[in-house]
Amino acid sequence: MSTRRSLIKEIAYLIVIFLIFLTVFQVIIPKVSGVQTPLTVVTSGSMRPTLEPGDLVIVIGCDPNQLNEGDIIVFRVPWSTNMIVHRIVRIERGPNGPIFYTKGDNNALMDPGYRTAADIYGKVVFRVPYVGSFLEFLQLLPVKVAIAGVVIGYLIYDYSKELMSRKEIYSDSTAS
Repeated sequence: MSTRRSLIKEIAYLIVIFLIFLTVFQVIIPKVSGVQTPLTVVTSGSMRPTLEPGDLVIVIGCDPNQLNEGDIIVFRVPWSTNMIVHRIVRIERGPNGPIFYTKGDNNALMDPGYRTAADIYGKVVFRVPYVGSFLEFLQLLPVKVAIAGVVIGYLIYDYSKELMSRKEIYSDSTAS
């Protein structure tokens, strides 16, 4: 019975750790950063050498009126389902607020059109090299299955090891 309790206890610990992890990354960090997804992976080389593909960038919500030329922002464009990470190269004051012109550091030309305050998701405040590639790797289904398999395998191994030690203790006590 004690073996079953220890297995249940280990599973409960894993669930608690998972819930804490989920709370931190799904509730606390988005609240603090002001954006729903504060961690973004750079997927193209348009911002080289400042940002490389596979870099993880930390994005915070921002007041578009406080943005300056040179700031790196994350924004939406109608022609892409992906968010774009580019630098503000020019700001004009329009009748409905600021208008932002953007460009990738590695691009020869500015992005087509302009961005309005409604297009802007947030401002890049920090870069962590290479980590984004690792996080994208962890999102692959085979990797998730492998990680779950390792955790389940460990629990089974640990549980069976404890069963075997109890069996040895039981057989030693009946032999005497």
